[in-house]
Amino acid sequence: MLELYYKRYTNTVQVADYVEWANHCLYLDVLEIKKLASMGMGEQLNLFEIEAMFAEAMKSIQMTPPSKEECLDDHFKRLHAQLLLPSENAMLIVQEIYHFAIEYELVEEQMNWQELSDMIDDFQDGDNHYGYTMAKINEMIIGHARRTWHSKGSKVTFKDFIGQQITAIDTEIHLIIQFEKGSITIECPWRIRNADVILFGGTDIQSNQGQWKTVKELLVGKTIEDVQLFEQCPFLIVQCDDLFLDVFHASSFFDGWTLTDEEDFYMFSMHGGVIG
Repeated sequence: MLELYYKRYTNTVQVADYVEWANHCLYLDVLEIKKLASMGMGEQLNLFEIEAMFAEAMKSIQMTPPSKEECLDDHFKRLHAQLLLPSENAMLIVQEIYHFAIEYELVEEQMNWQELSDMIDDFQDGDNHYGYTMAKINEMIIGHARRTWHSKGSKVTFKDFIGQQITAIDTEIHLIIQFEKGSITIECPWRIRNADVILFGGTDIQSNQGQWKTVKELLVGKTIEDVQLFEQCPFLIVQCDDLFLDVFHASSFFDGWTLTDEEDFYMFSMHGGVIG
């Protein structure tokens, strides 16, 4: 869906893209989608007619189209993912990433990839002042791609949680950490650490349920200083004074955690680690 709408937003969509989407959605068992999927890939198909059929299909399943920003982010992520393994086209992909960031004013990403882009330009068209080889540049590309992939933070600021105190810990079913205004419910692996070592973790509880008292002693009364979400890991870090609560989703089937301010903000890690 995101890639299809990316092509719509960038005026590169083709008839085949709509038909392919419909074929992937046949499991929904919707007549309008079946009609679109049956159109085949022939060049004689009229794009405007196919787009009208697509609009009817979207209406029938009551699906809200993704925003342009969501589609740009997804396309950028797809490009980036191609560099996590060695690729013969690594330099071309870096240049595509860099120019994509410039075109759509993704300033942070432009800065992240500018040095590599300049290095490739110098290697291909300049004096190659530092004497890089293609093998060395490819090694640097994949190293940079992996580092930035795992360290890419969410655009969510979590500002409403900063400054709140932890008021209570509920462990009756799941680990629920109550704030002055909101809470986090944790159904996945977690740990509490300081700047040096891990102080306590979910594995410790499994061996001794009486250790919940230690969790309460560590966290209750602490103030939330920062919240960081790394969606591509996925990994959530909540800094509570000098302690860090790490929450990492570890299931393709079960949900992981839910963070809410009990009003407008509601975020959860769905099965597979998808953030919703």
